[in-house]
This record gives sequence, C-alpha cells and structure tokens, in this order.
Amino acid sequence: MKWKGRGSYTVEGTVIISLICLMTGMVILLGFYGHDRAVMQSTADELSIYGSLWAGRYMQPEIREIDYERMKQNGTADFSEIEEMGSRMLQGRLFCGQLQSIRAAQSLSGREMLIEIQTDFQLGKYEIPCTVKASALIFRSRDLPRKNEKDQEEQAHES
Repeated sequence: MKWKGRGSYTVEGTVIISLICLMTGMVILLGFYGHDRAVMQSTADELSIYGSLWAGRYMQPEIREIDYERMKQNGTADFSEIEEMGSRMLQGRLFCGQLQSIRAAQSLSGREMLIEIQTDFQLGKYEIPCTVKASALIFRSRDLPRKNEKDQEEQAHES
C-alpha cells in the first residue's frame, strides 16, 4: 500500500512537468509571433513613409534624394522599388514567418500611400496567415503652404 502512494507522486509530477514544458513552449512561440508581427509592422510603416515621399516629392527611396529627371517628366513613381526594399529589410529578421508578398499602392484618391505585407507563420506543423497594413499621407510639394511675395515684403519691413 505504501508503494502505490509513493508512485502517485511520480505520475502527478510527470503530468505537471509536461504541462509546464508545453506552456513554456507555447509562450516562446507566442513571443516569436509577436516579434515577427512587430518587425513587419515597423517595416510597413517605414515603407509607407518612403512611398509617400517617393510619390509626393519624387524623393527616391534608395538614395533618399530627389529624382529631378522624373520630376521634370512629371512621371509616376514606380513602387516596385519600394517592394524590393521591403523584402531586403525583412530578409533574415523574421523568426518563424515566411514572407509571401509586399504590395505598395496609392489609394484611389491619390492622397494616401498603402503598404500591405503578407506572411505565413510556421508554428509547429500549422501555418497561420498574417497580413499587416500601413498607410501614410502623400504630401505633394505644390500642396505645401508657401509665402507669397507680399507676405515676404511685409515681414522684411517689420524687421
């Protein structure tokens, strides 16, 4: 009878330890998911800002200088450069996510830059699709407030 009493602690201990290990593993995987999600969101936010500058002021995202040739031609921005930049930014930074696609586009009104990043998270044998979106307003150079000559002359007389 004493022998059965001592063995029950072993059985209960294995069940409790295995549950603790399972919960610890799940917390670690949840942390990896949270990390990948945060990295994707920060990348999407950064890309939307680069895209808004590229679309509004012709500031080339790679060299971060104004592309005067494109501005003279009044051409539209090619967002494939933004998408390639995003895939380079995410390369090697995701723990358990596989990058599926990055899509950069302007809104229908043309006033907003939209970025969408899609990944598949591999948690064990399960795949969880995830989509992160970001947007930024496009400020065109001609839309920014400017002082006209009368205001500049008045300020010169006041000083």
